[in-house]
Amino acid sequence: MNAYYEKNASIHDKLMGYTTNEKMEELLGPLIKRVEKYVAGKDVLEIACGTGNWTQVLAKRARSVLATDVNASVLDIARTKDYMNARVTFEIANAYALEKIDGVFTAAFASDWWSHIPGSEISAFVEGLHRKLCSGASVVFIDMMPGESLDRMFSHYDEDGNLIHKRSLPDGQVFYVVKNFPTEKELMDVFEGKVKDIEYHEDLSLRRWMLAYVTK
Repeated sequence: MNAYYEKNASIHDKLMGYTTNEKMEELLGPLIKRVEKYVAGKDVLEIACGTGNWTQVLAKRARSVLATDVNASVLDIARTKDYMNARVTFEIANAYALEKIDGVFTAAFASDWWSHIPGSEISAFVEGLHRKLCSGASVVFIDMMPGESLDRMFSHYDEDGNLIHKRSLPDGQVFYVVKNFPTEKELMDVFEGKVKDIEYHEDLSLRRWMLAYVTK
């Protein structure tokens, strides 16, 4: 998966339709409105920031943003974007080894990351993330719902039950990546008894779900 996104970095924004920050805000406006209340004035740790599209959105609203990704190639692109002199920093970081990041944060955000987490790694990821957050921190996850275009990428299920997508690049390279589509119940079960004020929302027009909560 990491190799795919490293190779995909230069064409990612065009493929997603995020050609400008204004276009991004227009396309995902309803979701952004929901995200605002969780990140406004907060020190946000962004997981898997990619090329910085959501980082720009967060930067307009948060007190500060530490945007992390495991791939240097996407961070190189993210650093070239305009953050309007907001307090934004970038750091190479493995989402499964967040203890290596300095500081404690009052919010966390990740878009299109949860679906790439193998089922066996979810608990460890969540526990590691929560250790980087203060009590009462806001957390927001956004990801894709299944749809016709995504269904066409289906390749197989691996031995652990993760859905595997076949992704092809224009140069013919082929990659196989985890792309799970959790149900509301599956998501709720992960956090049962561990967090408070949990909210789940589906935007059918955008084919995306959002889960938000506050840490205890």
